[in-house]
Amino acid sequence: MPAVARPPLPESALTWLVGGEPVRVVALGCPRGMVQNLSNRGHGVLAVEPDVQHCRQTLAGRPPSEALFSVVARADELPLQPCVAHVALLGGPWRTQPGRPRINAHQAHGQISRVLQPGGWVAGWQIVRDDTVPWVRRLIALMRTIDPHAMSGAGIDGHEDLLSSKYFPRIERREFRLWAPVTRRGLIEMVSGQQAVSGLDEATRRRLIGELNQILDSAARMSELRLPYQMQCWRAHVDHEELTQPIAFGDGALIIPI
Repeated sequence: MPAVARPPLPESALTWLVGGEPVRVVALGCPRGMVQNLSNRGHGVLAVEPDVQHCRQTLAGRPPSEALFSVVARADELPLQPCVAHVALLGGPWRTQPGRPRINAHQAHGQISRVLQPGGWVAGWQIVRDDTVPWVRRLIALMRTIDPHAMSGAGIDGHEDLLSSKYFPRIERREFRLWAPVTRRGLIEMVSGQQAVSGLDEATRRRLIGELNQILDSAARMSELRLPYQMQCWRAHVDHEELTQPIAFGDGALIIPI
């Protein structure tokens, strides 16, 4: 089914992802609103974007500063000094410019490990529909009477390999609930617009919509419903001992002893 507009991420989730105290955050491909929120909270944010346009959108007219700076770079080629941040925040799957090679995930893991301070972590999240709510389960069962694969999508954040990387051996997880408002009319239109539904004969379609209305009657007595989602968050703590070369500092450059 088409995605429903989701509400802003919970403040408590953002606090869990980056910690409660102001720190330096490297944000890789994060939503602009989240980057601005982090900066407003007192964190120093270095936003890594795939192109100049995204950098400009992230800054939103604000001049670059210690509180918020944006740079064009790839996750597997980060132009940053070692140990520059306490948290690296991943906003989704790796993004590259058209025509450029795909991100080398293993190299990206090493690069992120290198820019994190000892005791730091990389964090991310994915949002999935919460199918434990009874009326949602009934809606799924109804839709699958006409399409066995209906409402079967699952969120994927694209970083499963990082969570098994040797650079990040300790993983923490936590879930937060989100509620997305949707009107009865909007939900009926969303169901009616499904290809499997639009292909039904009129009598079958009317019966389906009638059963849908019964489900919605049991879910809410008012005109607005709320679709439940889970924000599944994770933090992976860095282990610098797994780097193949020791970290050393120079005049703005990384020095690798030979």
